[in-house]
Amino acid sequence: MSKITVNEYAKKYQITRQTVYNQVKKGLLNSIEENGVLFVIDEDKEVSNSSKKDDCQKLVKKLLKRIEKLEEKLDKAQDQKLELAMSYVNEMKALYLPKPKKKKKSKK
Repeated sequence: MSKITVNEYAKKYQITRQTVYNQVKKGLLNSIEENGVLFVIDEDKEVSNSSKKDDCQKLVKKLLKRIEKLEEKLDKAQDQKLELAMSYVNEMKALYLPKPKKKKKSKK
């Protein structure tokens, strides 16, 4: 395990620098910042199959949690959108629908 710069990591794994930053931000890569420079903790890739399997399982769990959080946010946003649309509909009804006529009381 060693620490390398974002550029070195991107070049080593043939990905873009932005991808590295995104993975760091999402918590998929371990990193450390020293004197304003971001270093990625480069895990040794020469590990056993069981270790790779464990890493994959951890990654899947992280991703599933992230998906769950995003789905919750989406549901909340959709509910808010529906509430807003319904309030607009009610306002439009109040503005444009004819008001019911009051019945005149008959004199007897």
